[in-house]
Amino acid sequence: MEQRLYLVALNMIDGLGSVKINRLIGKFKNAEDIFKADFNELSDIDGIGDTIASYIKNFDFKKAEKEIKECQDKNIEIITIYDEKYPALLKEIYDPPPVLYKYGKDVPEVKYYLGIVGTRIPTDYSENVIKKIIKEMASKSELFCVVSGMARGVDIIAHYEAGKNNIFNIAVLGFGLNSIYPLEEHYIAKEIIKNGCVLSEFPLDMIGLRQNFPRRNRVISGLSNGVLIVEAGEKSGALITADCALEQGRDVFAIPGNIFSDKSTGTNNLIKQGAKLTSCLNDILEEYDSKDKINIKEIEQKILNGIFSEEETKILNILSKFEKKHIDNILVESNIDINKLSGVLFGLELKGIIKQHSGKFFTKII
Repeated sequence: MEQRLYLVALNMIDGLGSVKINRLIGKFKNAEDIFKADFNELSDIDGIGDTIASYIKNFDFKKAEKEIKECQDKNIEIITIYDEKYPALLKEIYDPPPVLYKYGKDVPEVKYYLGIVGTRIPTDYSENVIKKIIKEMASKSELFCVVSGMARGVDIIAHYEAGKNNIFNIAVLGFGLNSIYPLEEHYIAKEIIKNGCVLSEFPLDMIGLRQNFPRRNRVISGLSNGVLIVEAGEKSGALITADCALEQGRDVFAIPGNIFSDKSTGTNNLIKQGAKLTSCLNDILEEYDSKDKINIKEIEQKILNGIFSEEETKILNILSKFEKKHIDNILVESNIDINKLSGVLFGLELKGIIKQHSGKFFTKII
């Protein structure tokens, strides 16, 4: 039997996480010899004990064979830590997953892998921040890959915007892929796999247990050069990803937020503790290679030039990304006929360029 089967088998054994599996491999040099070792030799290893040693010695390899066959049938690729496709950055961390399940496209070699995480209940502010930074990435999309956790809120916004702007993106799950199979029918996974992939270190049928998500978070940061925390409360799970990044020697970037908002307490505290205050992509790029910095004003002007009518351009020059403006103020400042204004605003909404808020207030998205 090949090493892949033995690694899949180890990954399916209760009580064996990546730390213990890597410890066993360090002791026995390969996965096959772990199963050949005698009981006492296994049980004496730190963290293994009699119970896990018994699970190893009595493991039914038909389960692992069935797992591999099911992956083949569903076009799910199993990547082991010994494979060339295994992400190089992830292999560097203290406890890399011995097995990854991948559905979608192969992870490309790019210059910057950026983790983007944050609150599950984002405000318009964080949504606009993500859109802004990813639009800036789009000018050099071949340099970037976005990594996130496909959770409700900031994660999903990051995945969606990356896909929309043709930036490869990776979703890291805290459960097995069968939980969202078929992925082509899942509301967000189907968008991710068009120009990205979904990864999990967990066996196919693993459910989303609470203890799985810190493990997922350390993979998000492990895959990344740096992690951007967009909006996070004082006890947000996104801060676990920031801690993982620091432990792994990765950079931590944080978006400053409203000092009166509970959802910004975590990010503002990160900045106090030394995270890089970030308001645009260039704040991130200057930590790596200043030659890759972009001309943000030029990008915004290119978006505007030649795409919009004279009335639309007037409105876009009036609106802000961060401050809401009432339709009455837009009417006065633009000098557009009142009978025409509503139609122009509606057209910009359909194009995804502006957003209407309750009470007929508007903000710009680009």
